[in-house]
Amino acid sequence: MDHGVWFETALFGDAWCESVRITHRDGLIVSASADTLPQPADERVAIGVPGLANVHSHAFQRGMAGLAETAGPADDDFWTWREVM
Repeated sequence: MDHGVWFETALFGDAWCESVRITHRDGLIVSASADTLPQPADERVAIGVPGLANVHSHAFQRGMAGLAETAGPADDDFWTWREVM
């Protein structure tokens, strides 16, 4: 089932547009258009801007796994581990 979101104003492409409607299904955008009337079941929002991708990653940790994960001297602590990292 498609779900609609209607924006009074939205950054659509590279311009601000009025009356923007986006429909989505299962987390994916199905359609997007400007100068469109809202449908009765649409969620209505004042302003919309595209979201930014989250590119945060801990992939580097996979490459370092095991490098600093061995027991050191008895006085070893977080800071000595951090130095090794």
